[in-house]
Amino acid sequence: MANRTKPKATIIGTLEQAEGALAEIAEIDRSVAAHEAQLNETVDQAKAEAKARCEPLLTRRKTLADALATFATLHREALFARRKSLALSFGTIGFRRVTKLLTLPKVTLGRVLERLHECGFLDAIRTKESVDKTAMQDWPDERLATVGMRRLSEDEFYIEVDQQRLGDEAA
Repeated sequence: MANRTKPKATIIGTLEQAEGALAEIAEIDRSVAAHEAQLNETVDQAKAEAKARCEPLLTRRKTLADALATFATLHREALFARRKSLALSFGTIGFRRVTKLLTLPKVTLGRVLERLHECGFLDAIRTKESVDKTAMQDWPDERLATVGMRRLSEDEFYIEVDQQRLGDEAA
């Protein structure tokens, strides 16, 4: 079982101590940001290296897949006369029916959406509704209550660290 020690309680009793605590928080924030930046740089570099190593493999894979598709198409009647797929030692190749919906020539999806509305085919229209609390911020309390909302105001403690000043003093 891990040995866990309780953190020591820190009590701030003076403004000087409060200033010191804010300075320490600012330093911790800068240190964490530096570690996170280093981590992100390392991850980005690893991703770039992996992508570079995978690129020739993926290119070769696509070349082989295209060659298999050409082979299957050229020998379709012989290989797929009675079946849609062919099981091989390392996988299966075959043909499957794929149905796509395309717009008619010179018709945009915007025009299709207009026609769906005009014809009343609303079941073919996606809508995602959600409550916009930002829009409701300026509403009076009575209007909020009408729709089942209420406003709650409370004081919330916050800390704003002056990174600029800390950086000037550290330099």
